Order: sequence, then structure tokens, then C-alpha cells
Amino acid sequence: MEKSNDGFVRADQIDLKRLDEQLERHLNRTWTVEKNKQQQDSGDSASGEGCVGGRRRQDWEIDPTKLIVKSVLARGTFGTVHRGVYDGQDVAGQSPTCFS
Repeated sequence: MEKSNDGFVRADQIDLKRLDEQLERHLNRTWTVEKNKQQQDSGDSASGEGCVGGRRRQDWEIDPTKLIVKSVLARGTFGTVHRGVYDGQDVAGQSPTCFS
């Protein structure tokens, strides 16, 4: 591909075969990485540690087995705020209201 000084490329100068080969190599690498990641996650999930509903827990998610929901503190338009204990600490958590 020859580049001109005005920033445009002529369509007849684009090597589509080479672009296709580059794209195919990139997609193969991406699919391989994703496949390896899924295999690794399925191996880790056998222990049950850090999994929620058969999937790996994200960094921002809590372990629901450590949460004890106690009383309702407040109700509002968008949900209910509950008092609870998580891993020995007093916490407040909101359960959203579902709109239909």
C-alpha cells in the first residue's frame, strides 16, 4: 500500500489478501486465548471457591454465603435498604425494586 501525502489511499492499492491473512491470524490468537481461559476457569470452578452460580465471581462481587440480612431500614421508589452483617461487619445493602 502506497501512502500519499494528503492522507488518502487509493482503493486499488490496498492489499486485501494480506489484510485477510492478518485478520485471520489475529482472530485465531484471540480464540485460542479465550478457549484457554475458559478451560482454566472450568478447572478452577471444580473446587467451588470464588464461584457464583457456576461462574467465576468478579472482583466487585461479594461472597453471598458471608452475608446475613437482618432488618429493613428504609423503603423507597428504587428499592429497599436492609441492615445486615457481612464477614463480621455491620453493613447496609439495597435490593432494587423491579418495575414492570
